Amino acid sequence: MDEKVFLRYIIRIPLLHTMANNLLCRAKITAKEVFLMSILLKNFAFSAKEFKSIKSVVAAALLIALHTVLAVFVSIQVTPTLRLSVSFLANCAIGYMFGPVMGFVCGGLGDLIQFVIKPTGAYFPGWTLSAALAGFIYGLFFYGCNMKVAESFDGDKKGILKFIDVKFLLRCILALTVDTLLVNVLLGTYWCSIMYGKGFAFYFSIRFAKNMIQLPINIILTYYVLGFVKYIDKKIYN
Repeated sequence: MDEKVFLRYIIRIPLLHTMANNLLCRAKITAKEVFLMSILLKNFAFSAKEFKSIKSVVAAALLIALHTVLAVFVSIQVTPTLRLSVSFLANCAIGYMFGPVMGFVCGGLGDLIQFVIKPTGAYFPGWTLSAALAGFIYGLFFYGCNMKVAESFDGDKKGILKFIDVKFLLRCILALTVDTLLVNVLLGTYWCSIMYGKGFAFYFSIRFAKNMIQLPINIILTYYVLGFVKYIDKKIYN
């Protein structure tokens, strides 16, 4: 449903028409913003409904297991406050396939399972919240998005490095930047200052430098891994 159809629909219903006028006139929100808000709410509703699908729940459970394997066996603990890992890619796949609601829940569950299997000190709920927020952000940016990068995995298509889906690449850059700055740098630094007591500024510079170095690599990995996820999904279900 495009913007014109949406506006025509709400004008026909008096209550919605009044609500739209309040949004557009009093709050000074444009019709396009109201339309985008409705799409956002629809994505939240669709994501919540994924819990009713056995196929979605099983697939999400497998991705949580993959996240755990990557976090436990394919990660490097540089210092007690710094860790290098690619386990976030499993959370990106969950967010892309099942949306922000399931991404939030699975992100938190993945962190809890990882701690049970391989604890690194005392349990701190802040890290679980950060993992859940990261899954939420991935779902917010990737759920239901169209991408052409999956075409680059076909043998008769352009090479993997020659075919670039600019719109999806920009989406990856925005999603990973928000996650890195908000969750990893700001929240992560705050959790470290609470746990180890050396002050926010002490950990901020170290974590900021590490995350900024890793950010371009994470963007490239996310771009191609999600493209591969869509490619596999098309081969299996189409």
